[in-house]
Amino acid sequence: MRVATWHGGTRFTIDEMPEPVAGPGQVVVEVQAAGICGTDVHATQGLFPYKPPLVLGHEYTGIVRGVGRGVSKGLIGRAVACEPSFGCGKCAECEAGRVSQCPNLTRLGGFAQRVAMPAHCAHPLPRGLDPAAGALTEPAACCLAGLETFPMSRDATVLVIGGGIMGLLTMALAKRRGAKRLILSDPLEERRAIAKSLGAAVVVDPTKEKLRERVMALTRDRGADVVAEAVGKPELVAEAMTLVKPGGVLQLVGVNPKGSEIPLSLWDVHYREIKIVGAFGRGTAFRRALALMPKLRVGRLITARFPLARIGEAFAHATAGRGAKTVITPNAG
Repeated sequence: MRVATWHGGTRFTIDEMPEPVAGPGQVVVEVQAAGICGTDVHATQGLFPYKPPLVLGHEYTGIVRGVGRGVSKGLIGRAVACEPSFGCGKCAECEAGRVSQCPNLTRLGGFAQRVAMPAHCAHPLPRGLDPAAGALTEPAACCLAGLETFPMSRDATVLVIGGGIMGLLTMALAKRRGAKRLILSDPLEERRAIAKSLGAAVVVDPTKEKLRERVMALTRDRGADVVAEAVGKPELVAEAMTLVKPGGVLQLVGVNPKGSEIPLSLWDVHYREIKIVGAFGRGTAFRRALALMPKLRVGRLITARFPLARIGEAFAHATAGRGAKTVITPNAG
């Protein structure tokens, strides 16, 4: 079978590897769609601590083609969404459901034609859910895990800074959790249009108008109940802090490069009683996110598809910020 191996920078090779075999308690999944995540892009830019050589890709779906001892043969042929990593199951982080923080985490790269994984990592897709849309379950689970760290008031105004996939999914999930008014800021017209179709009441082009002035005008100079920074840039996190209302929440959605820092007025945080929250990874939210996927109507977020052989081109497309989500289809012709 073929896999795409990342060698650092923007260098990929397509390599022939032995076919994976399902061991006890495992399944072999034929990958149908694997999304390129912002952290994959950051890795190629030296901004995320992955170490090559490595098979990237942690947002994927597929079809079960083989099962190992102890796994029902009824799974063969089932379309599944895949949790792309698993913990040791013994450490304090695993016991707390914080699998992404397990010091002995095992990652299962999806930029490959087939992947062997524990059966508990393969979840049947809800009926009618497109495999490419299903590949958005992993990022949706990360967004949901973040939103579940605080209660969402029914009359909340939510501002999302950044209309990439994480921002759009956070916005859609905030709406499902009861947010009343959604505002999204992004310089790309295509992303603002998608946000409107997903329920944004207001979209802002920050290159043409001042975001702070618009938000304060909409909120009677109070600020938004929740501000989600979904880009992963320290300067935008600093701006987001100024847009949260007293007693509000700043949610860190975008992953900032390791070592990122911002000047922070502790007096301001304390006086305005701002809560700063973040969820790194999906926690225990994957199954809950998967159940919501058919209701979110997120198929329109898949804006480009590339075969495995063109993975370099696919990464260039994703890095340029075009569209919302770029996916690899490893078994397409």
